[in-house]
Amino acid sequence: MSEFNGDVALGFLYAAAVGFLAGRTREQDDDPTPKPGLRDFVILALLGALCAQIEAVGLTIVLMVAASAVMLVMRIQYPQRTGITTELAALMTFLLGYLCLTKARVIGISMGIILAVLLTTKEQVHRFALQTISGREYGDTLKFLALIFVIYPLLPKGGFGPFHFFEPQKIWLFVILVAAVSYVGYFLTKFLDPGKGITVTAIVGGLASTTAYTGGVSKVVAESPQTALPMAGAALLANSIQYPRLLLIIALINPTLFQAALVPLWCMMIAGLIAAAVLVRSSGQRAAQQTAGGFKNPLTLGPALKFGVVFTAILLLTRAGKVFFGQSGQLITSSVGGLIDTDAVLLSLTDFFAKNETTAHDAVLGIILAAAANAVLKSVLAYFSRQPAFYFRLMAGFAFIAATGLLVFFTVGV
Repeated sequence: MSEFNGDVALGFLYAAAVGFLAGRTREQDDDPTPKPGLRDFVILALLGALCAQIEAVGLTIVLMVAASAVMLVMRIQYPQRTGITTELAALMTFLLGYLCLTKARVIGISMGIILAVLLTTKEQVHRFALQTISGREYGDTLKFLALIFVIYPLLPKGGFGPFHFFEPQKIWLFVILVAAVSYVGYFLTKFLDPGKGITVTAIVGGLASTTAYTGGVSKVVAESPQTALPMAGAALLANSIQYPRLLLIIALINPTLFQAALVPLWCMMIAGLIAAAVLVRSSGQRAAQQTAGGFKNPLTLGPALKFGVVFTAILLLTRAGKVFFGQSGQLITSSVGGLIDTDAVLLSLTDFFAKNETTAHDAVLGIILAAAANAVLKSVLAYFSRQPAFYFRLMAGFAFIAATGLLVFFTVGV
């Protein structure tokens, strides 16, 4: 048995607090039916803590069984009661009290707070589950989770086929990201102001994957042509956000190269924001209404799978280009590699610079060319929307961003 000390006393105090928080939710003056209450919950939590302190596995099991039996008898004696939430919460409180005297104390305390919140917000939880979230939304959520936690882990790792271009997990991850754009955008525009919702979605998309985000909004535009203008603005905003993200990655790896890349990439971000403001002109209220109407369903997998096919084809092109040009044609390789993954090109160029295998001038130029090449792929994805008002604006914006980056690079010098 471990020595009793101040830490142990604190653990018992935490256990009592967990019991109080959960038990307080069961004290209802307008419900005369006998059931476990505040004192019962505190006692159960302290019993769990005591079992953990004396490290008696047998006693712990006996007390758990005894407590379950007592609550079962109480439940049978009063059949007018519905549900067993109180009984389950009481048993959970016993276990959480046990955790408060172990190394998993933080988990016990955290779960105790979550348990108290769930018990307190019964009506809100029921309203959210049965009224706020529709059956279609719930079903699509299950499908989206299946894409991530069921299908993705089952797919084989590594590359197959010519140049090992066919990478099932990498391709499926792209499909997930494209599907996530419409999923996240749907709920953000539902629970937030539509204008704010699409802005938050664009920022998140810019930080996660601008390629996937552009593919996702292209799907939305294809299904809802009236969203072409606001979605074009959102896509340009997301693609502007990627440049500060690239700078952050460079700064964390190689501060020297960061100083060389700072001005060109920062100017490319500003150019993207200017393009979004100039090329997309629509009233805020009208844009919000159009955006809200664009996200019709949380999840539409068909278009995401089509973008996955395009992604696979570009993977083949990228791998073939690397094989034929090799590392010697660095700028060509950067352009070909940038079609599919700007971050990978950035990391490789940063590594070359750190090993003195390339100059800062060539490394930064390679990063700009990779970003420009990636814009070509995103233009192809945008074209699949079949809405000229959308993809022409994106292409013009991408061209302006790339031209700005190259102009600043050759004017300012690196």
